[in-house]
Order: sequence, then structure tokens, then C-alpha cells
Amino acid sequence: MGSEFDFTNKVILIVEDIDTSSRFYKAALKATNAKLILVENGQTAVDVFDSSRNIDLVFLDLNLPDFDGFEVLKHIRKTNKDIPIVVQTAYMLSGEEETSYELGANDFITKPITIEILQKTIASNLS
Repeated sequence: MGSEFDFTNKVILIVEDIDTSSRFYKAALKATNAKLILVENGQTAVDVFDSSRNIDLVFLDLNLPDFDGFEVLKHIRKTNKDIPIVVQTAYMLSGEEETSYELGANDFITKPITIEILQKTIASNLS
């Protein structure tokens, strides 16, 4: 199964604490040739982001075990205003989408996510 999307030479930082979701992202993006960096919590996301200068896009879950995705989003925006950040969550709570955009997110999607939506969202944010 090929993909109409080719993200060769693109590095995507995926911040996701649920193992089944991480496996989904790996499988869904395998055919796109993107390099994925998967991390399971906010602190690791911040550390990886700060130490890497070649990340092209951040795919950020809001519900993380140590500190929430909003804190990660704020940190990234303090150091990099331009990198595309896609916030995703399974729990659509009041105001999360609005807050995400206010803090600098480029896009917001809710789980469950289809492969097609995932790939199109990443493509639109990398273009």
C-alpha cells in the first residue's frame, strides 16, 4: 500500500503517550517516508525539540502524563515561532481548540484520526 504523500527528508516529532496511538502513527506514516521521532511525555518532547534543529513539524497530544501539551506548545513557541504544530486530542473539552490556537498551534484535530486525515493534515502543514 503506497501513499500519495511523500514526506522524504521531513522530520516529524510526535508527542503521544498512548502506545496504540504511537503504533498507528508509525503504520500510517510509514509509506510517506517521513522520519518520525516518537516521545511519550512533555519533558522528553521539550528536551528533544531543544536539542534538535531539524524538526519540520510537531504533532502534539494534549493529554500527557507529566505536563500537558499546552505547556509543550508554549515552550516551543517561545523558541520557534515558525515550526508547524498540530495539536490533537481524544478528549474534546471546552475551550481546548481555542486555547491551542491562542497559544500558537497551526492546526487542531480530534481522535480518532483516519490515515487520510492524518496524512492530509501533515501535508497541509508542511507546505
